[in-house]
Amino acid sequence: MLFKFILVALLLFVIISLFTAFYFLVKDPSSSKRVVKSLFLRVGLSLFIMVLLLVGTQLGWVTPHGVGQ
Repeated sequence: MLFKFILVALLLFVIISLFTAFYFLVKDPSSSKRVVKSLFLRVGLSLFIMVLLLVGTQLGWVTPHGVGQ
């Protein structure tokens, strides 16, 4: 249960990072690098989530299932 809570929290951080990057894109001057940093953080978190899912699947913390089973 804790593992799933951590995954949901990380997914929320990814969504927050996406909206932060959008805000910086609209409001900041063109010389600002905050958009790139926010998007880099989002990609890094997404990769980390994928690694956590692979590890969780291998350790049996998360069980994959098919659609309609």
